[in-house]
Amino acid sequence: MTATSAAAAASLTPTLRLEARGTTLIVTVDNPPDDLLDGQVFTDLDRLGRRLARDRRFRAVILTGPRAGVFLPHYDLQEIVDGAEALGLPTPYAAARPAIAAVAGASRVPGVAGLLRRTPLAGLVTLLDTHRTLARFGQLPQVVIAAIGGDALGGGCEVALACDVRLMAEGPHLIGLPEVSAGIPPGAGGSVRLVRAIGASRATAMMLRGRPMDPVEAQQAGLVDRVVPAADLLPAALRLADRVVGWNPAAVRGIKRTIAATNGSPSAFQVEAAGFVAAASASPALDRLREFGALSDSDAGVSPWRDRSWLDVGGQ
Repeated sequence: MTATSAAAAASLTPTLRLEARGTTLIVTVDNPPDDLLDGQVFTDLDRLGRRLARDRRFRAVILTGPRAGVFLPHYDLQEIVDGAEALGLPTPYAAARPAIAAVAGASRVPGVAGLLRRTPLAGLVTLLDTHRTLARFGQLPQVVIAAIGGDALGGGCEVALACDVRLMAEGPHLIGLPEVSAGIPPGAGGSVRLVRAIGASRATAMMLRGRPMDPVEAQQAGLVDRVVPAADLLPAALRLADRVVGWNPAAVRGIKRTIAATNGSPSAFQVEAAGFVAAASASPALDRLREFGALSDSDAGVSPWRDRSWLDVGGQ
């Protein structure tokens, strides 16, 4: 093991495995038993992002799943139920919008976010932390590559959309934002980034139908850059990383800075967040989310999205 890879291995977090390959860092999200995104994964991604922002050893980052056939299936929707219930009452959009803005402003004051986490507003703080974590991907000096070897639904798609480049493996995998089928809209910036990736008309239809795309459709739509054989996913991502690390870092940062500036204003993300809170805090969404939980089995890796029962996959 080289000194660089030893340093990377020493910096393991609860849900991330890190492996250095020269100037490329492979980040494997490993969150057993269900492989789902949750608050701990985002905490670990946030810590990693803060460290990478100051780290000039690595020029590229590859984000991938723990094994063949798995990427980031979706977010643990029970955490959304818990956060909504902590608010204690439905929060209509007219109240959620200024609350999001106020919490965003207050959280910039040192120590205030920690205090808010001990109040019913903790869920709003967590939601905004998620936004900042994903926004940081676009601000890192490294090129961030998503190597998608399995489903990327809901939160998994939002993470992939926040990456600079997306490669997807061939296979029965799906990518998209089907949150409407669970009674909620996207909440971690996915709707804003999806519109930018594939255009407003296609993104709107995709989200309103709760219809994800298979790898071929995703490439045709521009949602992923390339589709490769499953066995070649990581090698293809490494070849891409080897190519981009040869570019002038100032040119890479210039491109990423421009893309970030056109990737949706902060107010657009707050509009999405407020709509998410308004929907998720009301009983229709909570009932649907609880039904989703009742039909899920974390140990068996089953949920209404993973078994396709709540997805529009008919192509009509």
